Amino acid sequence: MNDAASEQVALDLHDLYENAPCGYHSVGRDGTILRMNQTELTWLGFSNGELVGARKFAEIVSTGRRDEYERGLASFRAGQDVAELELELVRRNGSVFDAFLRIAAVRDSQEAFLYTRATVLDITVRKRAETEARIHAEQLQAISQRVVEIQETERRNLSAELHDRLGQDLAAINLNLHIVKDQLSARAQTKVGPRLDDSIALVERTVEVVRDVAGALRPLVLDDYGLAVTLRSYGEQFAARTGIRILVEAKHPFPRLQQEAEMTLFRISQEALTNVLKHANAAEVRVTLAVESGSVVLTIADNGCGFDRGSRSGHRISGLGLLIMQERLRALNGSLRIESRPGAGASVVATVRSEQ
Repeated sequence: MNDAASEQVALDLHDLYENAPCGYHSVGRDGTILRMNQTELTWLGFSNGELVGARKFAEIVSTGRRDEYERGLASFRAGQDVAELELELVRRNGSVFDAFLRIAAVRDSQEAFLYTRATVLDITVRKRAETEARIHAEQLQAISQRVVEIQETERRNLSAELHDRLGQDLAAINLNLHIVKDQLSARAQTKVGPRLDDSIALVERTVEVVRDVAGALRPLVLDDYGLAVTLRSYGEQFAARTGIRILVEAKHPFPRLQQEAEMTLFRISQEALTNVLKHANAAEVRVTLAVESGSVVLTIADNGCGFDRGSRSGHRISGLGLLIMQERLRALNGSLRIESRPGAGASVVATVRSEQ
């Protein structure tokens, strides 16, 4: 390569360095800026003479992030070769912008640290998007929590209506039918007795259905006796209705939680048992309540067909039901875990702090 070609290559490399779409700079052992390309200088609003050889890079890092940068620089002296930092850089006019720095150490033949080479990316847009996404997520969580509160209030009101009004009316109808039956003559008993017996049985079955629906909407026993008793009662009703054996295991007496936590765990049990009935083809479900390291752990484990969560069939316990479970627990700083494999059943494990 002749001198002219070499000079052109050098000019091209210099232009590439100065006008790259990202910033480049180097700092010495003491943190003084040794070199900075025009792109980064433009972002910062400084001239080359105001920074290069005149100031330490730490001086243009915001005070809140300066210690983090200093620790990164010290790590190079201690032998580290690469560091990645997210910092706030201060422009000449005092405004700041978010930057991502990937810094590499340059060493001599004896591995002594000489200076750094840093690539700088302006991540202001990304950070703004992250902030907006976080605010949006917080708003959605607040809306979700409010929806849950409204839903529970409506369920409580509907449960009370079913129990107090419809239940009482059905009980009165049942009593009247018995009175009418007792007052019938023998001849009338022969004619309409079987029809009355059928009507009485129908009313009694309806009373049981109303009681079950009211209990599912808002189990009154939960407020009075707590989660363990409620799960046993609901398990008995579920078993009678579906034929699936439900085993509830919890020490007695089980500690009480805050009302919201108890209701959340009960709703998760309902959702999990509904999924078992729809999809698992299980004969038995074991519901376990335990206190572990300051947390209450609810496990609903079935002996059904199981599924591969990585496959398309793994959606059977996902979707809206799972989202509702997760949102309820997120409001309590709890967690949800689902475990399964084909032919080995599935387990839903919900955890909340016991002081909730």
